[in-house]
Amino acid sequence: MLNMKKIAGVALVAVSGLALSLSANFATASAVTANTNSSVVTEELCTWYMLGAPSSITLAPASAGTEYEGDAIEVSDTFASSGDEDLNVYSSGNVTSGTRSTYGNCTFYSAPTRPTVTMSIGDADFTATAASGGADSEMDFAATTGNELDVDETSSCVAKWTTTDLALKTSALSGDLITIPTIGDVDSRVTGTGNDRCSADFTVKINIPAGKTPTYPGQTYSWSGPTFTTALTTSNL
Repeated sequence: MLNMKKIAGVALVAVSGLALSLSANFATASAVTANTNSSVVTEELCTWYMLGAPSSITLAPASAGTEYEGDAIEVSDTFASSGDEDLNVYSSGNVTSGTRSTYGNCTFYSAPTRPTVTMSIGDADFTATAASGGADSEMDFAATTGNELDVDETSSCVAKWTTTDLALKTSALSGDLITIPTIGDVDSRVTGTGNDRCSADFTVKINIPAGKTPTYPGQTYSWSGPTFTTALTTSNL
């Protein structure tokens, strides 16, 4: 019995000694903390731009000095590329806006939009004023069926674009002149190989109607017409 206790005691001491030995063999290691970072330039976001929207429209007869004698007279104003007055719609970067012939590389980031240019008039009325006689309602007229305020365009835009002549009048005060009708036709990324662009010369015209009699014959008449708005909108549909 005594021997068994000693053996047991030795066994207990041995186990205890082993535990102390293991604890002494583990040392605390040093630690280094590192920050991670990266830098990447993002491509510019493709944006639609419009140049050439008229800020003033002066309608005049084709021949200077033409007099109104009771017959209809066509008056018009033309906006053409020869004078950098054509309507120019194109995509370019949000930082690099570009010009009539340049653009910046960009991407729509998988969410392309398509452009539409709409022209509209505030109303259809043309109000007459004689040079010294003043307002003359006898010579007033309106853009109506048969005598619309026409916008005739000439363009060489590629097939994805749709361009349409407009006939603005009392019952149709606005219309789409230029658009890309299908969202899938838009170039989702613009690179050095080219961008979406449409340029159109256009003429705004209307007739001073026949059959009118001025209250102040012999005087020069002027007409104040409706406000004319050219707007660029975009859609993701």
